[in-house]
Amino acid sequence: MAKMELYRKYRPGNLEEVVGNETAIKSLKAELENGSHVFLLTGPAGCGKTTIARIMAKEVGAGELSIHEINSAKNRGIETAREVEEQMRFNPGDGDALVWIFDECHQWLAPVQNAFLKAFEDTPEHVYFFLCTTDPQKLIAPLKTRCSIINVSPLSDEEMKYLLKRTSRAEGIKLSGEVYEKIIEMAQGGSRKALKLLAKVLYLDSDEERFEVLKKENVSENEESKALCQALLKPGKSFQDLAHILKSIDLSEPEKVRQGIMGYMNAVLMNGKPTAQAVSAMQAFGSADTYRNGKFALTIALLDYIDLLGNDDEDD
Repeated sequence: MAKMELYRKYRPGNLEEVVGNETAIKSLKAELENGSHVFLLTGPAGCGKTTIARIMAKEVGAGELSIHEINSAKNRGIETAREVEEQMRFNPGDGDALVWIFDECHQWLAPVQNAFLKAFEDTPEHVYFFLCTTDPQKLIAPLKTRCSIINVSPLSDEEMKYLLKRTSRAEGIKLSGEVYEKIIEMAQGGSRKALKLLAKVLYLDSDEERFEVLKKENVSENEESKALCQALLKPGKSFQDLAHILKSIDLSEPEKVRQGIMGYMNAVLMNGKPTAQAVSAMQAFGSADTYRNGKFALTIALLDYIDLLGNDDEDD
């Protein structure tokens, strides 16, 4: 029988087991006490939005049969809204509440979002909705105004190290600090990604093997944004040059692209090549907010990059 993946095996079952995001959890509890029934959880992929939603479903008293989790990427039709609106009229089959968790709700087309407005406006006392998204700017304003918006953040390096060590100890294996640091660098705050990387190296025999596996993973992830990274490192590139390359990249997951650029530039800097281009790219893309602004944050980062280099030239 295949082993269960670490991120599934050690998925938190209650709020006490959640690592990080204390502010998000406090906000959730406060909004619940204020009578909120519709929550929009935003944040990068793999940072724990759906996990927190599942835990909160139990917190409001829903039994397992009364928790409905829907993949919005596969259920984008207006009939989904109609079915929910019909089902929410009934009492829970078990527990005290009916809960719907919508993953990747930004995949809903505008007519579907509009169809949900009434349900989110006139939610019965026994019904709760948890909408999870990596791309909230794709949601229409009337829908967002009906939600209590909770921002779920990537883990800090310290929180990530605690999570990795806790998981390793639970598996009865101890890794070197250098391996933990490499995983933390690659995961960029994503707990799911960190545990997936940990699973790839945890049972290997030596750190040499572990670093080799992690190196291959890193190269693979950075491949998509490699051309842009190489262009960013070349002096004299204009915004138009860089924008042309950016348009050729798949921007359906802008945070993945941003992380690829950050990882590439970090490797350049850590290898002792602190050029003005690498430093400016790290600064510009490091502050890009893809969670709120989506792919447009990458365009803004390019403008900031050009501006930083221009300012540097002026200072010289």
